[in-house]
Amino acid sequence: MKISVVIRTRDKERYFGRLLENLALQTVQPSEIIVVNNYSTEEKLRILENDLHEMVRKCSEHPKIKLKLVALSDNEFSHAHSTNLGVDIAENELVCITNAHSLPISFRWLQDGMRYFKDCKVAGVSGFFIPHQARNVFEKLDAIIYHFSQKLVLHQDWVSTINCIIRKSLWKIYPFDENLPKIIPETRRYGLEDYDWSKEMMARGFQIIVDPLFSVFHSHGRGFDEMARNIKGYFIYRRIQQKINLFDRPRESFSKVL
Repeated sequence: MKISVVIRTRDKERYFGRLLENLALQTVQPSEIIVVNNYSTEEKLRILENDLHEMVRKCSEHPKIKLKLVALSDNEFSHAHSTNLGVDIAENELVCITNAHSLPISFRWLQDGMRYFKDCKVAGVSGFFIPHQARNVFEKLDAIIYHFSQKLVLHQDWVSTINCIIRKSLWKIYPFDENLPKIIPETRRYGLEDYDWSKEMMARGFQIIVDPLFSVFHSHGRGFDEMARNIKGYFIYRRIQQKINLFDRPRESFSKVL
């Protein structure tokens, strides 16, 4: 079973190079890595292109991994559109979606996520995200206990495009909805097209799996700042989720790429 990886980034982000190296060392390597870059300036786009050319040279040890770049300007960007661009050109049925400020918690990350797709009723697999500064803690068995406690508290039952694997065949039926900001304006900034996609899949009789082993290190700040950001975000996301939960299903979604 082959898998494509879509990395969403804005210019060159802090962990971009390490993420590419991590993917090349996975126990199950992707057949292709698709970088979707919403660039702020033409100059920063050229910098990222040069870095990718250098990475292609370094990846000569892994000739089976192809690198592709899709670029869109900040003016063209939306969370749903950038994701749809990457999934659209993916060559495989299984597509992993992440971003350039995330790092898998292990080299078995892809293998752990892919194992569920032997069941044809599984539409998507996701995990949790842990602050980067906590990385050393998760080298121990405590990592699994922590992740399960997160699941019990959050009751997560949706895929997040911070780290997920989805079936492209189901995405073709229901792409990430680029019209969502017209219905719920807050989603223009905060996204949650992935939450909407998950709810649609479940309404159609498919399963969403959340596995703590398929998690990433992902954060935007340190210490109290990160905690305050997450607390604020929790209430905003819950409010948006409640509005999405009111949708009649099944429904249709829209994407410019289909």
